[in-house]
Amino acid sequence: MANLNSCEEPLMSTYRWSTDKPTQPGWYWFRGKAHEADAFIVLVDEAGQFQWPDGGFQEVSLARGEWAGPIQEPDE
Repeated sequence: MANLNSCEEPLMSTYRWSTDKPTQPGWYWFRGKAHEADAFIVLVDEAGQFQWPDGGFQEVSLARGEWAGPIQEPDE
């Protein structure tokens, strides 16, 4: 049986929730300030906007909530 503690690198990155807004494009976790809904993943574009699950767009600067990321793409 393989020893999982001997892995050379961690299996997943650790993300922390923060009210700091994304400053670069990429995929991020987002959750509302009141945690009124489950957290979800959004793509922040180069213009600083993201799309809500209902299809609406919003500027990152106007979103009130917490962010985690950017999320790294998995290796092949």
